[in-house]
This record gives sequence, structure tokens and C-alpha cells, in this order.
Amino acid sequence: MAEKTLVQALVKAQSEMGHAVFDQVNPQYDSRFASLKSVIDAAKPALNANGIAFIQRSIPMENGISVETVLYGHGEEIATGPVPVPAQKITAQGYGSAMTYAKRYSLAMAVGIAADEDDDGAAAEAEKPQSAPKKTKPKPIQHEGGVEDYSTKIGAEAFLKGWVENELPLHDDLAGVFANNRDPITTIKEHQPEIYEKMKQAYKSRKAEIEAAKENNDAEL
Repeated sequence: MAEKTLVQALVKAQSEMGHAVFDQVNPQYDSRFASLKSVIDAAKPALNANGIAFIQRSIPMENGISVETVLYGHGEEIATGPVPVPAQKITAQGYGSAMTYAKRYSLAMAVGIAADEDDDGAAAEAEKPQSAPKKTKPKPIQHEGGVEDYSTKIGAEAFLKGWVENELPLHDDLAGVFANNRDPITTIKEHQPEIYEKMKQAYKSRKAEIEAAKENNDAEL
């Protein structure tokens, strides 16, 4: 009996896959769509049961992210090709939102799962990050959907970008900024030490600026 090919295994896996649960709501368009987790939950069991694994390669772009899904199995591979998604804001949240959407769309496309109720980009619109507040109480830098892994280089770099360009310049309460982002900072320290050193240097520079400004204000009094 001939060995099963990857395409044959994928056909069988697709016949066994359930539908992705539309667990997210886009109130602006009155529609629902499936989160990245929902798409993975619908696809992965059937893929693995048929000897198929997948990885998602992240490729940073100048103002966004590109993701390619690759299916492996039976000595073969199938790639979707890159799915580029621009970041709506050049912040950690903006890049994280773009990556989440790109991963969701790329995987759904690779295995033939419907990820939303419409095809006019409404779900992508729903995943846009909201405008960042200015001079407000420090808040944690977050990737939308809570899916992004700060232990990866791309996740850590996205966090670093938001840290340098958004969080540190907007706040004088550096202790609060650090405390509210303790978990991702700890993860980056453990898994991406070079990026952690860049974060420390940015923190020290911003602290020196604040102290210098305070000294100048004291001198004027």
C-alpha cells in the first residue's frame, strides 16, 4: 500500500475538523469572528491525528508584520505564502494586534477554516488597537488577544518598541510602568537577554532625563 501523501492526509484532516467557534464580537459591524485560539482549537487535533504539524513564521516589516503558515507531514511541506498585515499603531499593542490577526488569517487559510462571518475586513478592523492615552496612569503593555509570546524575539522586539516609543516617554512614574509590566519584562529577561539589556538602557536613560529635569526645576526655585 502506497504511503499517504501530505495532501491526502490534509484532505482527511479537513473532513474531520469542526468549525471554529466565533467567540469574538465586532460591535462596529455587528458581526462575530473566531479568535486565533478558536482557529487553533478547531484545526490542530485533526491535523495532528493525521500526522500533520504546523508552524507559523513571523517576518517583521517596516510598519507591520508578515506571517507564513507551513504544514509539515509525511516527508513533505505546504506553505501558504506570507500574509502581510500593517500595524495600525507603531507600539507593542499595534504590532501584537497585527501579528494575532495575521496568524489567525494565515492558519485559517492554510487549512480551509472560516474565521469570520464576512470577508470585507471587518474582523481586522475589530482587532485594531485603540488610541493610547497620553499622560495617564501607567498601564501594562499588552498584545491584543493575549496570544503573543514575549519569549520569542519578535514578541520581545515589539514590546521593546512600545516600551521605548510609548511607555517611557509618556510617564514620569517609572516604578509604576515597571510594576505594571513585570510579567512580560521577566519573560524577556529570561528568554531574550539582549533585548532586556536594551530595555534596561532605555529605562536608565529616561530616569536620567527625569532626574535632570527635576534638578533644573529645583534650581529655578
